[in-house]
Amino acid sequence: MRKILKILIELKTLKKFYVKDTDEDFHTTFGIISKDDMNKAGIIKSSKGKRFVCVEPNFADLWEKLTRGPQLMIHKDIGMIMAKCGISRESVIVDAGGGTGSLCLSLANVCKKVYVYEINPEHFDVISKNVKLFGVDNIDLKQANVYDGIKEKNVDIITLDLPEPWRVIEHASGALKRGGHVVVYLPNLTQVKTFIDACSNSHLQVMETLELIERKWKIEERIMRPEFNMLGHTGFLIFCRLF
Repeated sequence: MRKILKILIELKTLKKFYVKDTDEDFHTTFGIISKDDMNKAGIIKSSKGKRFVCVEPNFADLWEKLTRGPQLMIHKDIGMIMAKCGISRESVIVDAGGGTGSLCLSLANVCKKVYVYEINPEHFDVISKNVKLFGVDNIDLKQANVYDGIKEKNVDIITLDLPEPWRVIEHASGALKRGGHVVVYLPNLTQVKTFIDACSNSHLQVMETLELIERKWKIEERIMRPEFNMLGHTGFLIFCRLF
């Protein structure tokens, strides 16, 4: 997978173009951007006179180019996990059920180390491609079944995006620091209830269960109203701590 070197943004529509080769002119629907202009600061113009800005890609830009596989965890849920668990540059995390890698890549962007358990070979391939796209070096990918155990010890946070997270409770208790966090992401309430019931016989204390609803607003001239389409239920988040 070739590295994305530049992002071209057309300033009227805000449409992004991802550039992987800056040694050649770049062709867009808004005209051609010369290779020389891509190295200039400020506003540049295409061959059709359209205004662009050329910037270095950041994490948010690369996010939009994730190779898709299983359903990915989205920003609203990832942000809540980071905030509730106090994730910092010193945090060591185990992420089980890596899926597309949206969570582990977001965690790796701010923490010290992420160990990812993913047993599905297709999902493992997707994560591997996305790790290369982002160029991160603090993710340790394991094609292993977390239901069989967690090798890492003294970790700060464990995130579980799995069909049967209750099967990991004992392993998580042995891997976490005292006071460490477990976060479980589940799509339906039957799974939520099963997990919470299973925690009653463990050292994990369930702190809270929540879901997030996201609604954008349209602010334009005299119009100020919520958008008609709202991002509703994506999953339930269960936050636990080891006491």
